[in-house]
Amino acid sequence: MGAVHIDYKTISWGGPNEDDSNDVWQVETGANDPGEITLEDVGTVGTPIQNFPAPDTYSFGGKDYQRVFWNVADGIDVVPGYPSTGKFLNVPNLAGVFSATAWYVLPGSGPGTPGLRARSFDIDLNNFRKETPIHAATPAEAWPGPNNHSISTHSDDVVAVAKGSLLYPAPFQNQPPGEPAKYFKQWLSVFGSLKIDPPPGPNVGCAAKTGGLVLAFFGHSPPVHIGKPSLPLSYDYWAEFWGKRGAEGVGPWGPHGPSGPWGPLTQRWFESLGPDQQQVAVGMLTAKIAAGKLMP
Repeated sequence: MGAVHIDYKTISWGGPNEDDSNDVWQVETGANDPGEITLEDVGTVGTPIQNFPAPDTYSFGGKDYQRVFWNVADGIDVVPGYPSTGKFLNVPNLAGVFSATAWYVLPGSGPGTPGLRARSFDIDLNNFRKETPIHAATPAEAWPGPNNHSISTHSDDVVAVAKGSLLYPAPFQNQPPGEPAKYFKQWLSVFGSLKIDPPPGPNVGCAAKTGGLVLAFFGHSPPVHIGKPSLPLSYDYWAEFWGKRGAEGVGPWGPHGPSGPWGPLTQRWFESLGPDQQQVAVGMLTAKIAAGKLMP
């Protein structure tokens, strides 16, 4: 039996610094995006889960948020069948630790100027990424680039073309050795009357003088591996674990640096990270070890 942490969160139009080109590899969480709110922390339950309903409308702070989609992942892979726009959460009897989130939006919110806003959602991490999903736009002058997420519809109808894959598949400035690519999967309209290619088509259109918010789903999505922990839920646990081990003189916080079934390339990558990123990397490395993935 596995453990599934369930919560409800909001989709914003982007954090205050999401359009700049600094640290585009990072995950966009509520810590740097005030618009991402946890509406409810439902709690942790065991697998399997059958037909757990998320309300269509969730009232919070005097506002009514509308459900957009569910996503379930263990921090390495998304669970097959997700993301899903259905009402009910269903998770088979998998081992491991999973994060299940029903994502909501506040209708009518937005920047107040006509334009198409596109954001990147990492289905394997169950969260947003700072990197823009936009590869190109028509007309070209409507998109400021290079990491901007908005295309102006002030003068013309516009079309956004998605990237084939994220430039930074892992949330690190220096990518781990052998890190698999995060490929574009599909667009999902959150707000506005948008013209979207059927999956996996890369184009989304927005009419002149109108606005819209659209999400681009990215992931590598191999088959689910049984019996490995979740990155989002295991960062703190494994950081504490290795912190204690470091005090004993072993592990990544000990005098001999990281230890484990990985090779020199991964060792050098780990040593290239700052202290904060090393703490996050410990969770990722331990999750990959539990999944039986060898690291060079």
